[in-house]
Amino acid sequence: MSEDAFRLNIFTPTLSGELPVIFWIHGGGFLTGGGSLQCYFGDQLARSGRAVVVTVNYRLGLLGNLFMKGISAGNLAVRDLEMALKWVKSNISNFGGDPKSIVLAGQSAGAWFTQLLSAMKPTSELVKGGIMLSYPAIAPMTPEVAQTMAEQFCEMAGVESSGEALRTMPVERILELQTSMLRAQGAFAEVPVGFRTVCDDEVPANPADQVRKNFAPKPLMIGWTREETGSFFASNPSIVGATEEEALKKYVEEYGEKGKLFYRRALMRRVNGRPYTALVDLSSDKLFRLPAIKFATEMALAGSNVFAYQFDFQSPQADVGAGHCFELPFVFGNFEDWVAAPMLDGIDLAAARSLSASIQDYLLNFVESGDPNRPHAPYWPAYGRWQGRRTMRFGDVVETVDTIVSDTEGRAIDR
Repeated sequence: MSEDAFRLNIFTPTLSGELPVIFWIHGGGFLTGGGSLQCYFGDQLARSGRAVVVTVNYRLGLLGNLFMKGISAGNLAVRDLEMALKWVKSNISNFGGDPKSIVLAGQSAGAWFTQLLSAMKPTSELVKGGIMLSYPAIAPMTPEVAQTMAEQFCEMAGVESSGEALRTMPVERILELQTSMLRAQGAFAEVPVGFRTVCDDEVPANPADQVRKNFAPKPLMIGWTREETGSFFASNPSIVGATEEEALKKYVEEYGEKGKLFYRRALMRRVNGRPYTALVDLSSDKLFRLPAIKFATEMALAGSNVFAYQFDFQSPQADVGAGHCFELPFVFGNFEDWVAAPMLDGIDLAAARSLSASIQDYLLNFVESGDPNRPHAPYWPAYGRWQGRRTMRFGDVVETVDTIVSDTEGRAIDR
């Protein structure tokens, strides 16, 4: 929660090996989180003896992303990550890692930064693959929009719009004002996203285009959880208790007249479907699932071996489902490190650990070779290549299924 962000953490089983490296970028809506948090400890993955795990910090929110003429050029978070990756490239051999075998990985905002570092030529050249969990489709802000947002922040803070007073404003006050700006989004705000990256000479306006140019044909693993926005909505009584009229309005806003049909389909596809579950499906598709499918398709066409997945395992917490972030303890295999996490309360730990072992095996296979498959596990075909648009589902059953895309709507409709 400060600018003391220039730290990274290395989890390694050996100091003398040449193991592939997982360069992990944490999520948190560009506003919160940290690579040193216990929930991101990579010790369980490193104990496999198959990889070195590096977790990194970067400056967040206004401290990491404010763009304001004469005050800040912005994108300090990007510069932090770029410097950390270059440091790892130069030094990881001293910690048992192979500098020629670095895989970028991240969740949510971390997946977004994974995309960005893959798009930027100076950093894309340093890595051999990418792993993107819950990738959000958010474009970098233009300098004009970022300048306006910074001026609005000054107005809320009661200081001159030049921003000069921000240089000496206490960090606690800055964070307090950021929270106020988020609350102003309203009850139905889908995902809180605050100050974030601005396109500049190094950061492209459309990173996805540059990923295809600078990163392909390197391999990519990408996926989403089935009820992404359940994690955001479950604690909001006004959304959990949404009326049919409120939910239908959202569908019509998104799809026009066809929204009524799509709303009925959303209700029918679930046992005991209700307005709340329809809103979760709508927002999860819009913000995470469909962008990931589009990105996977484009990267496959650009020549990358892409491995897509959907995480289905359900949280015991009411109304969360397979929510945003719920896959993380399965990826890291560190359920005991998720202290005071309501989404894990009452979980079938034996089943969770079994699924975690499967996910970790696939992930480590991918990190080692660019292919998640081994003979003993269910086959995970590359997405969009010779075997069609196949997606691995991680739930009570681990299996691949077709992802069907409507040729009239251009939207994935099969789950």
